[in-house]
Amino acid sequence: MYTSTTYDFKRSDTDFRFEKSQYLFIIFLNPYFPYAHPLLINVARSIKEVGQNIIPRKILKVTSLVHTHSPELCLTDHERKCCVLFTKMDAEDTINQPLPPLVKSASRSSLDEGISWFHGKITRDAAEHILEISGNEEGLFLVRESSSSPGDYVLSLIHDNAPIHYQIRRHGEDAFFSIDDGPIVHGLEMLIAYYQEDAQGLSTKLGQMCKAQPPPSDSRRHGRTNLLHRATKEGELTVVRELLKSGYHNLDAKNQEGQTAVHLASITGFDDILDLLLQSGANPNIIDGIGLTPLHYACINNRPSTVDVLINYRANPQLRATESGWVPLHYAAYHGYTNVVKMLLSLNCPAHPRSHYNETPSDLAKEKKHVDCISLLTTHVPPHPYSSRSSWFHENLDREKAIQLFHTRGLKDGMFLVRRSTKKKNIYVLSVVHNSHTFNYEIQCKDKFYFIDDGPYLHSLEHIIDYYSRMADGLPTNLLYAVAPEVTVSIDVDCHTNRMPIQNTYDNKTEAEENGETPVNLSSNNVENNSRPNLICRESLKLGPPVGEGEFGSVLKGKWLNSSKVEVDVAIKTMRDEHMQSCRDEFIREVEVMVGLDHPCVVKLLGVCLGPPLMMVQELVPMGSLLDYILDFPKDISSDNMLLWSAQIAWGMTYLESKRFVHRDLAARNILLSSAMRAKISDFGLSRALENDSEYYRASTGGRWPVKWYAPESINFGTFSHASDVWSYGVTLWEIFSYGEPPYGDMNGSQVIQLLDADQRLKIPEDCPESIKIIIQNCWLYNPEDRPTFKQLYNAYCSDPEYAAIWDHIK
Repeated sequence: MYTSTTYDFKRSDTDFRFEKSQYLFIIFLNPYFPYAHPLLINVARSIKEVGQNIIPRKILKVTSLVHTHSPELCLTDHERKCCVLFTKMDAEDTINQPLPPLVKSASRSSLDEGISWFHGKITRDAAEHILEISGNEEGLFLVRESSSSPGDYVLSLIHDNAPIHYQIRRHGEDAFFSIDDGPIVHGLEMLIAYYQEDAQGLSTKLGQMCKAQPPPSDSRRHGRTNLLHRATKEGELTVVRELLKSGYHNLDAKNQEGQTAVHLASITGFDDILDLLLQSGANPNIIDGIGLTPLHYACINNRPSTVDVLINYRANPQLRATESGWVPLHYAAYHGYTNVVKMLLSLNCPAHPRSHYNETPSDLAKEKKHVDCISLLTTHVPPHPYSSRSSWFHENLDREKAIQLFHTRGLKDGMFLVRRSTKKKNIYVLSVVHNSHTFNYEIQCKDKFYFIDDGPYLHSLEHIIDYYSRMADGLPTNLLYAVAPEVTVSIDVDCHTNRMPIQNTYDNKTEAEENGETPVNLSSNNVENNSRPNLICRESLKLGPPVGEGEFGSVLKGKWLNSSKVEVDVAIKTMRDEHMQSCRDEFIREVEVMVGLDHPCVVKLLGVCLGPPLMMVQELVPMGSLLDYILDFPKDISSDNMLLWSAQIAWGMTYLESKRFVHRDLAARNILLSSAMRAKISDFGLSRALENDSEYYRASTGGRWPVKWYAPESINFGTFSHASDVWSYGVTLWEIFSYGEPPYGDMNGSQVIQLLDADQRLKIPEDCPESIKIIIQNCWLYNPEDRPTFKQLYNAYCSDPEYAAIWDHIK
């Protein structure tokens, strides 16, 4: 009934031009290109419906019909292969045909009714009973939660009058599922729909369902728009905050397009809302109905600050768009968004990821003639790798001997080594252990870049190991335990507490220096701190579940087998997956601060593991942050508790003052409780040691400063001193005696600065003791020299009779 004409493209000096009509309708088979083209405009749903009717039968799926009034349109090679062009006459002929009636939106209840086959957490026996009383008809089915594998589901169905049960396996943290060796499908409801069309390997096609309820929102590809979606999309920060305060748990619910609130905040660029959502535990890596993550949308919409927020909350920059395989950097390069490209590269994203069609971001930038992006991508030098070749490279080792070596070392998941291929010249092989099996991957080299399968092009073998230590990206597991070759070295240290660097027998360089790395040198000539940390070997650590986020990455609960062969509970701070070299320096600087500190009210550093990844091992402070404790258990807190914590913080800060350390991030969130009677100062990521001849430190670089806790001189001039810490101590007291209220409420940083410049201060909590009110007010005196020292504050707590009730517990 309808005809279509496909025209060839001719190359001009500037772009591709269509030879025929200037008015063209384009039907894309790939859902991502409409977002990539600023010239394309969505046409009406009715035209799209007609357009789908004129697609040749061999084209199975059309996801977008778009048109342009421009004779010039920038298209990549792949895009030209993925579209069918219709002349203006063809389009008009089509549109002049009777349009199909627009489909009215079905009510949510009717849509949910069609997928109400979910029965929650019932037993196998209960499922079989429900099937039996529902008629035991061929294909009758229900879906239930798996009792043996959290996150998975079970499909229970009738075949030949008998129940059969299929495990539905979840893949990753998003809603991707499969049954046995069947396809991995996005959305539990889409998986069931797939098997309702045909048996596809099941014993029978799914027929009637046993009705119950729709599946959980976090298992679905498409959901319903809720209040959180609407408030986020409209930028209603107060509404979002109140929803989260009220205990709103469904943070990853999807709307009709399969987008979560995090997607919507990333599209619109409402970073304050995005930060709130992610702080509350929303997932930054969920894929929406057309296969895009929030980070994809931040790049598509040219939002570098949003990219920064997402990656700081562990958004994965290497997740690929489902159809094209583009990672977020592809989109930024395609559009020529220089600031987004800069941001991604600064956060240690690989500069040369590859799409399903082997396109790199620089390929797209070249085709679009985005000169600045081309320069950024082709001249980018990645941070120096953390790993050392001597830790994992085996010059002469075949496959069988590699397997034997893994067996002798314990066959742990994540154990790995690199060896030369015995069959192919100039090819390396990565051997890695997972589930007691050895997997082997060729590491190939092209144009001086190294890569595995369709992974990114990387600069060296060391960069390959660093990358796959941070993320599996197609491997069965992250690389965790390097298996070193047997070499002649002199080890004069205990494996569990290495107090000296490993020495090569031929000279006095450390292993790190031999490989061009900067060793962890933690002595300082400007403070009384000539200690070195314990170097803890990776094998003596057991990593447990995450207990929080630190300045540089995750904080995990773990166990450490110390030199006395005693296993102790510890907290392990790790480098965040996507960190640049300068943050590694910051991480090491925090170690430098902590290594010589030994005080009852300061969290103790036990040692450092050079990894990979780099890890800081600290004493475990089991009750978590003071702020969380106050918020969670306000009725359990007495005034004596508050006075005790106030005094202990002052005691710990007096100790840091005596060591000439400025904390720079003193706040209730950075005070940990080992018990209700012991507070400890933690998080020294921003701390600095003062020079012998200086009473202050001036910050030379910017960053995310906690302005609401900062003194005026720190905000205005970037100067930090013991007196600026005293100001922060006053804000910390305000947090304690206000039962965890956020200082300055909803005010932003600039509003706080205006308030301080007007010589105004936070209102002191009404129930605050008079003596504490006076301390807080003195801590907030404008001139730094007018504020009390921590020694004076601590002496007041120890001598004033008003605090006699806590004297026995201060020390």
